[in-house]
Amino acid sequence: MDTFPWEIALTVLGVVIPAVAGVYEFFFIGRRRLGYRIQMDTRAFGGEFAGARHPSLVLIRIENNGSVPVDVDDYMETDPVGLSVRFPRRRVVRAFDPARRGPSSPTNAVPELNRDPERAEPDVLRLPRVPLNRNEHYKVLVLLDELDPDAAPDRDGDASDAVMESRIKGGRVIRTRYRSGVSRGVVALITVMASLIVALYYVSGEDSAAVDCASGKLTVVGSTAFRPVVEKAAESYLRACAGVPGEVEIDVRATGSQEGVRALDEAGRRAGEEGPAMLAFSDGPKSEGHPQLLPRPVSFSLLTLVVSEDAGVQDLTPAQIRRVYAGRYRNWKDVGGNDLPIALVGRYSSSGSRRALEERLLDGATEPNVTSQDCRRRVARPDNPTLRCERGSTSEVLDTVAAVPGALGYAEAHAAAAEADRLHLVRIGGHPAELDAADRGVYPFWATEYAYTYGQPAADSLTAGFLRYITQEVGQDVIREYGQRPCADLANPRLCRPS
Repeated sequence: MDTFPWEIALTVLGVVIPAVAGVYEFFFIGRRRLGYRIQMDTRAFGGEFAGARHPSLVLIRIENNGSVPVDVDDYMETDPVGLSVRFPRRRVVRAFDPARRGPSSPTNAVPELNRDPERAEPDVLRLPRVPLNRNEHYKVLVLLDELDPDAAPDRDGDASDAVMESRIKGGRVIRTRYRSGVSRGVVALITVMASLIVALYYVSGEDSAAVDCASGKLTVVGSTAFRPVVEKAAESYLRACAGVPGEVEIDVRATGSQEGVRALDEAGRRAGEEGPAMLAFSDGPKSEGHPQLLPRPVSFSLLTLVVSEDAGVQDLTPAQIRRVYAGRYRNWKDVGGNDLPIALVGRYSSSGSRRALEERLLDGATEPNVTSQDCRRRVARPDNPTLRCERGSTSEVLDTVAAVPGALGYAEAHAAAAEADRLHLVRIGGHPAELDAADRGVYPFWATEYAYTYGQPAADSLTAGFLRYITQEVGQDVIREYGQRPCADLANPRLCRPS
């Protein structure tokens, strides 16, 4: 049975809730709205004043706090005036505009109210139908007389017992209060949204584990140049799958691209129908003779030549590189560098980086034979005048080039850049090892990183889960972190090469 798509549901709620709240606030309850605020309600001392024996003063603020203007026709037709404010146990003596505005004032229709004290509702203040634009307001100062001064409570602003008894068409009249903090509605909305984000985080983590994680042991073999990416992705995958029942183990053994391909093929032949719990990564396509291995392009990788600091060289043309490896140039002074013998530091024949060098830079020619074990002393080989040694991994090549005067080698560009304080990355034809230069076709030294499986692994297996992981969002971020480009970022992901 399919599980309920909580991640999708929570995402939809995260969009719908603020949208509904906004529509409800601005188009329903808040579209047409008048607010009134009692800014002052105090007893006046000093005796009788303007006909009030026990006077009190009230300052009322009327404001349009809706999203549309309020016109005279928006007041209720059943109300002979605009708004009615009742003051229990008090009678209205007079009301006037405290700002004393001119003829254009919103309250110029009632500069004062001094009605017959014998009227039917002496405790009601009636205000005219005043048109108000958005955020516009007016104030009315009301003189009242306490009907029972001994029972009158002490009032102050919001504590006033004044009540608005009017309505407006298609809206409402509400009592507002001054507040300096965030409203309760905003706090509630923020709380709901924060809760959704937290829930989405946990649900996403659970969903990811359910889709990508499986228990078991996986062995990853192959490219030493791609090893840092695989190790970092494996660490991230194990953290994401920490809650999965059963043990999850990923063993990374980088021994070279073609050696990894051969190891996967042999393990597959021994494993039978289910296939081995193994992945092989290779810098470039597999060699012939492995029909059961299925490739999947993973990354577009840059490679670079590296040279010791004392060689006095930082740029070589493709023609110069071919002559160096052909043995025609054996001293750095032959290409404008220092008077220092050239020592070539290569990789074993199983290396994908070596195959990329021979294909991209040497026009298909192979590297010279080994003539040295320590890359310093040459073994007598009359058929090969070049000084050349071999190393088994990217890190060993970089260490040797940095230690041997006049040494020249090659490595994955990101790993080489990390050692730039003790060796030089060689530009090729004036172009550094950069993805943009490779995309334009002006930087020639690159390789496509392939992941190989023996046949099609089961969808719920650890092999398939980790392969999905490293080729999707999180794994792609790891690939980018190491200066490479996921195949999904290229114009033709299936080819995974410059356009």
